[in-house]
Amino acid sequence: MTRSKFAATVLAGAMLTMQASAQSGQIRVLCSNGIRAAVEQLMPDAEKAIGKKISIEFSASTVLKKEIDGGAAFDLTILTPGIVDDLAKSGKVLAGSQTTLASSDIGVGMKAGSPKVDISTPDKIKARLLAAKSVTWTDGGAASGAMMDMLKALGIADQMKTKGQIVLQKTPGTPALSVASGQNELMIGPISEIGTVKGVEVLGLFPKEYQKPVVMTAGLGAQAKDAA
Repeated sequence: MTRSKFAATVLAGAMLTMQASAQSGQIRVLCSNGIRAAVEQLMPDAEKAIGKKISIEFSASTVLKKEIDGGAAFDLTILTPGIVDDLAKSGKVLAGSQTTLASSDIGVGMKAGSPKVDISTPDKIKARLLAAKSVTWTDGGAASGAMMDMLKALGIADQMKTKGQIVLQKTPGTPALSVASGQNELMIGPISEIGTVKGVEVLGLFPKEYQKPVVMTAGLGAQAKDAA
């Protein structure tokens, strides 16, 4: 079973636990872009199964956490585990409701049809990153921490910043679109985000030394209208 199918299967189970007998309203979900493709594929079957409409807002986990901290209402949230745990500690997510749904390796994306090179070792990915005109990712996104850790370990973080090769995006989803359009050469993100954008394909995964799979965890809103 592929990661996306696994995520869809487990997420279907999570959503089916919500109360199907409520007579009005929608299920409000705040969801990370890291699992967007699987959730969108699941939506029609999920709505049919629970007998209610599902309203979903997709964004970066850090962006959605700020919304929740600011009082945004939700029934279910799907974010990175550390953020969901923090929300549980602050009383925004029902403690004990955290459920791991799936994980996705972090990789490098390129414009579809571009020449492929091996980036499976530290030396090889270092050479490819230094040769790129620009490398982009979402500032504060699920992969940003792993990317900066890798650049520092490779000893090229300052060099790439000085040369202007690093392009941080404020809007989730923009990195892939900018690569597809040719605005930027490479993008960094979970494979689940890279492989679903038309015009972008996966160049390769981070070397195992720097691989930190992005995990997606669901949490029930403490004030969820359909808490059952």
